[in-house]
Amino acid sequence: MSKLPIPLPALSIVIKIVVVVLALAFISEKSGDLKTLDFTAGDTWANMKVVSLFWLTLLPQGFYLCAVWAASNVFGRIGRGDAFGPAMVKGLRETGSCLVYGALLAIIVIPTLYPMLSEHFRGVRYNPEIESVTIGLVGVVLYLLARQGQALKAELEQFV
Repeated sequence: MSKLPIPLPALSIVIKIVVVVLALAFISEKSGDLKTLDFTAGDTWANMKVVSLFWLTLLPQGFYLCAVWAASNVFGRIGRGDAFGPAMVKGLRETGSCLVYGALLAIIVIPTLYPMLSEHFRGVRYNPEIESVTIGLVGVVLYLLARQGQALKAELEQFV
């Protein structure tokens, strides 16, 4: 295996810094979009609902950033020599589950809840965009890889 130009624990820290910067930039950008929302003068409940729906639509990106954070933890664990221990399995499982949760939010939950909360409920909706489906499937693969790796390690330890 070839050496990376940057050690994995340092890469983990760099990725975490990038995640924080991305999260702050994303929040800053989307906070500016709050000015363009359709507010109703004097109706606090309607205004709270509009703002809540706005932030609800941004939840998948939050889960994706959490997945990148968990992946950076995996890099740190690999760099410390944790080949496939419990911490590694936990990191892969967290990364996979965050990707799956974000994809499920983007594909099913938001398309269903948005009309329901804006008083135009039309039943369960879905939005199978290629990006969301791909991210969800990658999350499932990582989650299953973690489970399979844990099972294989337990099986190998029985032989020893």
